[in-house]
Amino acid sequence: MRKYAVATFFFVAVALWYSAKTVLAISSIVTFKEVPLTIIVVAPSPVAFMHLPPSPGQSSSLQVASISSYDTPMGILPPTIIAQSAGQQGAVPVKFLTKPDPTSTYLHEIPINTTITAQQGTTTYVTCPYEMYAYYTTPYNVTDWGYGTTSTGTTGAFPILNYPQASDLAFVVTAVGVPPAANATYTNFSNSGSPGQSTFTGTAGEKQTQCINLKLTVPKTQAVGTYEALIQYNLYST
Repeated sequence: MRKYAVATFFFVAVALWYSAKTVLAISSIVTFKEVPLTIIVVAPSPVAFMHLPPSPGQSSSLQVASISSYDTPMGILPPTIIAQSAGQQGAVPVKFLTKPDPTSTYLHEIPINTTITAQQGTTTYVTCPYEMYAYYTTPYNVTDWGYGTTSTGTTGAFPILNYPQASDLAFVVTAVGVPPAANATYTNFSNSGSPGQSTFTGTAGEKQTQCINLKLTVPKTQAVGTYEALIQYNLYST
């Protein structure tokens, strides 16, 4: 009986040690930054049909042409309406008080072009729309997750969605100035809430800037419109 008691005590002690270690790892976050993306979903390009005169010995045929090739879109598009302002408002002086972010020394975003335009039913690849800088005095891990996502099983908002649905937005990390390889493997953004998944790691004292390249898959059924995606990056000291 005493042996069982000792074994049980040892098991509980080990479990508590691992539990404390996990809590310590989670509590060792240094800072986090949020990266907003704007996704513009557009419909496929419209096409126009026109009759061509039949060639000698041939019957009349149809030719398909892109509407963008015409100066005047042949009346199939509604006229452009420009709203007129009712009056001019005078300039209002605004003062902003900016405060430096002390944690940007460790982690920050370098935006390049975070607005992505894609058609319904297509996959769009975007090379380095933004970069992430990271540094810390000890070994570190940068993680990512879709802000506001959960693992409740609900669909969630396009394009990151909620677990267990796979995110429609994926990434691959490359060095600055190096585009992804043609066969690069993209990782779907984590969409089951914090703490997310590892994006890249660094050694003690290492300063690095990494390109975040994106792959966006737009379902055919996705409504035309503008969507926002907010990705949170976390810097953990390991």
